[in-house]
Amino acid sequence: MMIRGNIESQLMWRLLFQGAQVELQEPAADYSGMLDCMEAAELLTLMEKVQKRLHELGLEAECQKEEAEPVELFIDEHYMIRMGGADGMILRLRPLVKTLFILFLKHPEGIVLKQRDCYREELERIYSTVNPNTDRDDVKARIARLVDLQDNSFSEKASVLNARLGELLPEGIAENYKIQGYNGCPRRIILNPLLVHWE
Repeated sequence: MMIRGNIESQLMWRLLFQGAQVELQEPAADYSGMLDCMEAAELLTLMEKVQKRLHELGLEAECQKEEAEPVELFIDEHYMIRMGGADGMILRLRPLVKTLFILFLKHPEGIVLKQRDCYREELERIYSTVNPNTDRDDVKARIARLVDLQDNSFSEKASVLNARLGELLPEGIAENYKIQGYNGCPRRIILNPLLVHWE
């Protein structure tokens, strides 16, 4: 879903803040600068409100007819994650949460949680790259908690990741990026690996 231009953005604001008597004409005020300052999460929230308002008014929006599709991820050597393109929105996550996300993206076949200790060294390398100023002993301690079957660190970080993705991405798209799975089966991210570009 994209905001295609100034008239469309102004229409969105009129739909939100006017009554049912909506005239499809360009308003005098220019809201485009305001939209340019909004973060991705704010824009998505605004668009959800617009869709709801259009529904209330009995209007059909083109964006409602389109099927939401996952966007590509571009990940550089420092594990900076951009969505939609090499110059797209940066996906900002806490270091351990991002470490877990990167691990699952690198293993689209899935990971059996009871075997997560097998990924200890890989997790340490990823975390050291994501958070390069962290002391080596601290890296080992944090990853040890992440792979410890008696510790809740892994579940907590996975929950934080899934919740954050749910906040940032539209419903239906976010599911492609979340860690999913059932007890006894590998947990995985269902995103098509061809949409993940390692730079």
